[in-house]
Order: sequence, then C-alpha cells, then structure tokens
Amino acid sequence: MPEWKDEIRKRLAGLQLEATREAEIVEELAQHLDDRDAELLAGGMTVEEAWRAALAEIGESELLGQELGRVERPTRREPVVCGAGRMNMIADLWQDLRYAVRMLRKQPGFTVVAVLTLALGIGINTAIFTMFNLWFRPLPVKDPETVVKLQWLGGTRGEGSPNFSLPEYSYLRDHTDGFSGLIASTWNWSFILGTQSAGEETQKVFGQFVSDNFFSTLGVNTVLGRPFAPDESRTSSKDLVVVLSYDFWQRRFGGDPNILGQAIWLNGHSVAVIGVAERGFGGLTFEPRMDFWLPLTMAAQVFPQSDWSATRFKGVRIFGRLNPGRTPEHARAEMTELAGQLVRAHPELDPKTKVLVVQQSMFGDVDWEGMSVVLTATAVVLLIACANLANLLLARAVARRKEIGVRLCLGASRSRLVRQLLTESLLLAGVGGVAGLLLAWWSVKFIAPAIFAARGVTNLQAMAAHLNPDARVLSYALLLSLLTGLAFGLIPARRAARADLVSTVKDDGASFGERLSRSRLRNGLVVTQMALSLVLLISAGVLLRGLMRAGEINPGFETKKVLRLDFDLSSSGYDQSRGRQFHQELAARLEALPGVERVCQVLRAPFRGGDRTTLTVPEGTESAAGRSISGFYNAVTPNYFDALGIPIVRGRGFTTEDMTAPVAVITEAVARRLWPDQQPLGKLLRVESNAPFAEVIGVARDSQSVRLGQSDPLLVYVPLATRHGWDPTVLVRTSVDARQIQSQIQTAVRVGPRALWSVTSSLEDDITGSELVGITRMSSVLAGSLGLLALLLASVGLHGVMAYSVTQRTREIGIRMALGASRQAVLRLVMGQGLRLVGIGAALGVAGGAAASQVMKSLLFGLSPFDPIAYAGVSVFLVAVASLAMYLPARRASLIEPMVALRYE
Repeated sequence: MPEWKDEIRKRLAGLQLEATREAEIVEELAQHLDDRDAELLAGGMTVEEAWRAALAEIGESELLGQELGRVERPTRREPVVCGAGRMNMIADLWQDLRYAVRMLRKQPGFTVVAVLTLALGIGINTAIFTMFNLWFRPLPVKDPETVVKLQWLGGTRGEGSPNFSLPEYSYLRDHTDGFSGLIASTWNWSFILGTQSAGEETQKVFGQFVSDNFFSTLGVNTVLGRPFAPDESRTSSKDLVVVLSYDFWQRRFGGDPNILGQAIWLNGHSVAVIGVAERGFGGLTFEPRMDFWLPLTMAAQVFPQSDWSATRFKGVRIFGRLNPGRTPEHARAEMTELAGQLVRAHPELDPKTKVLVVQQSMFGDVDWEGMSVVLTATAVVLLIACANLANLLLARAVARRKEIGVRLCLGASRSRLVRQLLTESLLLAGVGGVAGLLLAWWSVKFIAPAIFAARGVTNLQAMAAHLNPDARVLSYALLLSLLTGLAFGLIPARRAARADLVSTVKDDGASFGERLSRSRLRNGLVVTQMALSLVLLISAGVLLRGLMRAGEINPGFETKKVLRLDFDLSSSGYDQSRGRQFHQELAARLEALPGVERVCQVLRAPFRGGDRTTLTVPEGTESAAGRSISGFYNAVTPNYFDALGIPIVRGRGFTTEDMTAPVAVITEAVARRLWPDQQPLGKLLRVESNAPFAEVIGVARDSQSVRLGQSDPLLVYVPLATRHGWDPTVLVRTSVDARQIQSQIQTAVRVGPRALWSVTSSLEDDITGSELVGITRMSSVLAGSLGLLALLLASVGLHGVMAYSVTQRTREIGIRMALGASRQAVLRLVMGQGLRLVGIGAALGVAGGAAASQVMKSLLFGLSPFDPIAYAGVSVFLVAVASLAMYLPARRASLIEPMVALRYE
C-alpha cells in the first residue's frame, strides 16, 4: 500500500492540489490499485506483471505524459510504461461495476430517489405491457403453434370473416391432407341452466357446439369421464351429452366426483354429463367464459329454428392442426384450391372467395390502435422519469467534476470515463428495472381487472390467470431498463468527460459558455417534463369533463322512468308462435301492475345501436340527397313514442292498424336531408331492402338513441313486424322511479313460462353502464393516474433543478443581499426563474393537449375537444404544484446570510 501512495503522489505533484484533497485522492486510488493488484495475483500473474497491469490503469495522460515519462518501482528493475497494456473487457466491466456500487453506496439519498423514479416509470410500462401480452398468449392446448384458424378472404362475407357453414366444413375436412385434423365450433351460445318449473330462478350459462374430434385434435384430456366419441352425434334427443369445463364443474357443482352420468337441464332438454375437461382449458376463445361443450350435430335439436344443414347458415368456425412439416403458407394454398372446388360445386357462393389460414390466439386479434395509444401514454411517463434522472446526473457530474478531472489527469481516457459513468447509469436502471418488475407484478392484479371491466369483459377470473409475467414480459422489462439507462445516462456522461482538465483540477469551475450550455440543457429537460405532464393531465381533464357531460345529457326522451327487459327466447327453446304468445301475455301482466303506464316493444333499444340500411325514394321523385342515401332504421310498436316521451312534431305515430301497413315515421334530420323546405308527409321511402315503399305518416323529434352525445343520424321508424323477429326488447314506462317497482316487474316475469331474461334498473343505467361510458371512464382514470404520476416526477425534477441552482448561485445571492436586496426580492428572483420554465412548458403542453384531445373526440359525448374549463383548470393545477415544488428552494435562498454566502466556496 505505501508504494502505491508514493507513486500516486509523484504523479499528482505537478497539479498543486490542496493537501486535504490530495490525501483523499491518494487514499481512494491506492485502495483501488491494491484491490486490483490482489485480483491480478489471484488470476495467475506474477508480482511484476500484476504491478505493471495495475499501474497501467492510471496510465499516461495527455497533460502529464512528458513530465511523468517512464515510471519505475524503486525495488524493481523492470520499467513500467504509462498506458501500457489493456485489461480484457470482462475485467474492465467487473471493475466498473464495483466502482459504481461504491459510488452509489456513498450517496444513498440520490440512489433511493433514482431507483424509485425508475421503478415507477418502468413498472407502469411493464404492467400495461403485461395486459397487452394477453393477446400473444398461446392457446392452452398441445403444441399451440401448429393450431391455425381458417378465414374467408374477400368475397361477400368480407375480409377476415371466420363464418363457415356446416356443409363447407364437412367438405374441407374430408378433402384436406395438410391438416392432421380440422375441427369446427360455433360461436359462444347462451343457454338456460335449471329446471322446467315455472317461476324458478334461471341461470345464464355459455356453451359451444363442437365437432366430435374437438378434444382429440387439440390434445385436450379430461380429468373425469371421456370426450366425445366419433358416433356421439348420431344419438337421439333423449340422449344428449355434454362435456363440462373444469371451472364450471367446480363453480356450479362443487367439484362433485359423481357428476358423470348425471343429467342437467339446458334449454328444456335433459343432457347427460360424460366428462370434465382438464383444468386450464376454457376453449379457443377468452370471452365470454366457456362452461361446457355439446356435439355439433345436436345443435339442430337444441335450436330447431336454425337451419344448420343449409349452406347459407354461416354459424361455424373452423380450426385445424397442421401436419408435421407443413406451414400456414402450404395450408393456405391447399385451402384456396378447395375453396375453388366449393365455388364450382355451389354456384351461389362468391367466385372471388378464398380461404386464409392465420395463427390463432386465445384472446383474439390484437387491438393495435388501443395498444399503441396506452403504451405511448405510459412511455411519456418513462420519458419524464428519464429527463428527471438526466437532470440529477448533470448536477451530480458538476459535484464530481474534481474527481473526474483527476481521473483524466491520471491517464483515464475520455471513452473509458464515459463507459464508467454509463455503467453507473445502467446499474441504476437495472436495479430500478427489478423494482419496477416487482411493482408491475403487484399492481397489474388491480389495474387489469378495472380496465377490462370497463371494456365490458366479464371473464375476469380467466383473464387474471394469464397475467403472470412470462419470458416476453421479462424481456420487455430488461430491454426497457437497458434503453432507459442509456437514455438518461449518455448525455450526462459525455458532458462530464468533456471537462477542461486544468480549470477543473484547480477548481476554477467551468467557463461561462459551458455553464450556460448546461443550464440550457437542464432547463430544457424541465420544460419537456412539464409539457408532457400537461398533455396527460389535459387528456384526463377533457375525458373527465366528457364523462360528467354524459351524466347531464338529455337524449331527447325519458330515461329514469323506463325499464328495459331483454329476453333470449330462442335459447329457452321457444319457437315463433310461442314467443309471440309469451310477449302478449307478459305485456298484459305488466300493464296490470300499479305504477306501470305503458309497455312497448322495440327491435333495438336506445343506446343499442341501429340497423344500417339504404333509404331509397321512387324513381322520378329524387330527394335533395339523390335517389338513395345511407341511414338507419328501427322497428317499434305503436306506443313506443308515448312510452319514451318522443314528440311527433308533424303528422302522427303508429296505430295498431299500421302494424301490417307499409308506413314509416322519420326524424327531423331525415326530413331536412331528403325534403328540405317541403312537406315530407305523404312522401314514399323504401326503408328496408326487398320491402315495398313506405308512406311517411309522421315526423319525430331528433333524439340520441343510437349514440349518446350525438343526434341520431338519418333514422327511420317502421312498425315492428314478424320479419323483424319474435324476440324484441320490452320497455316499461313507469309513473314513479323505476327502481321502486323493479322487484314487482321481476316477479311478473317469473310467473310466466320459463325464459332467460334480464332487467336493468332504467335506461339511465344504460347510459352510465354503456361500453362507451366505460371506455371513457377507464381512459380518464388511466390518463389522470399517469398525468399525476408524471407531474409528481416532473415536480421532483423541478425541485432538484431549483435546489441546485440556488446552491450554484449562493455567492451571487449573498452579494445581492449585501448590496441591499430584500428577502422578498430574492424569493421573487428564484421563483421567477422557475415560473418561466413552467410557463414555457405549459404553453407547449397546451398545444400538445389540443392535439391529443382531437384524437379522443369520439369519447367526449359532444363536448368540445378545446373545453376551456378543462384546459384552464388543469393548467392552474400544474402551476400550483410546480410553484410548491419551487417554493422550498426559493425560501432557502431568501434565508441565506450574506456573510456566510460571501465565504461560500
């Protein structure tokens, strides 16, 4: 150890350092060289080789090379050349890591702040990515990478349509040799689980009809019983069979081991349980949950109203497992050829139709638009965190300028110094990444259910089971940590390595130009943080204002006193005649209840969208919009307008006699568009394709029944007829708050024939519970949370910059106060400096917020994207928080004693 110190003192002799500072440097470097010498000796080097290699690490300097020349150890004969030799990359990295750990341990406050900042930024990004990673999860089957889905490409069914008919499936299955098996399944159907007793509580469950090779082709086993046999579909109706999902078996039957052979009641049919699928398998789709599977050819027995054997019934999806060595491209070529054969055999098919083979994901197609927006918002938070840390490292580099200067003087190259400082940044990013991953793992269990529930997802339990981090999430967190470390560490490291050696070592400070440059960089980072924070906060504010507006909107009809009753008679085994009889009897029972004023039926309830159509006028009587124009229609019963309180401004509404007549009631928007400045009554209009021209008998006031916050587009009402189906929605107008008689209405529904039904409290609940409101609510909460987090990080960064600025200007402040400046003047001086940065950031943030608000226009329910209340309120909030962050450093500056400041070094 003494020999190291002597050698180091020789090299520092020409720098004329203070005795205390020189002793610190000698002690630090001697300890480093002693540790390095021990490592090299342990690695097999001789004493002389270890001495040379260790001393080479403080090799020849550009400034001291001629003075130091060749250095020899007094007790050794062989010379040591400065700068000679290089350690290998692994040894250098290990040394850099050890030094970085020592430096971070010496400043625990800085280290803790940096790690927490990174943990928040990386954690929220990883948590959001973990949710989107669901769309990349493989199917819970054997060798999921070989399972593909067939889709139609082009033709009348549209791009990417997965709808096939049963005959089409049979043909493809029997003629393919590229697949080890093709399976078919219907979409998820809702069933009634219960008994046939009237008045008994019913339960809505979900199931699928699948081909008999469904489980065998997918490689899914059963924990009890067996899957379907090849001849299962040829059993009689009294021998219907079902395979239960594991979760449904546990949830509904308590995991009863004697469930095999027992009969359950589905849609009025007795079905025998023959098996329970293995745990973790819920089908090939995620939403809604799958409770059981039935053989495909039993669908006609359970739902006789659907013509399953007809080519025109497109209710089947096809999946396949590729043969070994086959790729989706090979299968696509084969399917295209088979599709051509189908077209030639069935002239009614579109000759342009082809079959596409795509990989199947359990969670469906990726929502790239939503994914990119949310990941961009979380990336903004991480960017703010990086800017914050870059500012801290710039300030820390100034505090370490003597250390850096001495290292350069002792022979460290600038690239070696940049690498050392980057190692510290990457170490910080690594520790922050680990903390962020743990934070993401914990928080995603709370964030994901809230977000998916707002989007209307009901199968939250199955979704939560797939949220554990996998290799993709871990790789994402690792890559994010690496990029983050480079992002916030590279610029401070390069600036620190460009220090002027002589002025740094003599503590003359940087030149005015360098100080000004660094000040501009730090200020620019603060402005960036403030601007990005305000963009997120403005987005949240506008969304919140839109959400408040949704609750205040008057859609043009009654919502609080109207109940909506939905039925699923087809799933309950009703045919058309029984369905019409059911609705007639139900209307009579409901109208007899006290508090019920009117009962009506409608094809599409308010806020449930509309049926698109082409509105056409007869030849020779073209309207102002031409002969035809795109619009919507809805089918209603005569008392619909009275029940909802929609006034008829001209003409009349429907009567009972109109139910079979070709008549229509149009909205004011249709009248203005088709016949401006004309009398629309008596005009002819074809509303539905292949229907006769209808006479306009009335004009209803515009409302917002299709989309909340927007007046209905070209909407036309027609009488509810048989061709519109026999399972309409029932609306009940009450004279009191609908919640007061909801239980009575539920009782009236139960006493009738067994049917699957649901009752909402009121149409007002449809507004607050709609998917659009849910998305807006979720978006506002997410944007608000990210905005507040970003503002917190930006405020910490602003506080740090102001505190550093006060420290740097201590002597200047002391001189000002010695010359007569008051404490209030100093407070205004420091606060003014910070408020200028905040003002510039706010101006940029408002511009960015205006652009972001335009993207969210569809979620604002008619609110202007430039809502002044949201912009002003959020901006004032940001300035207030930023002012609080600046006040403490400014107050400390105002309390500086002039004599102490003048002696400040």
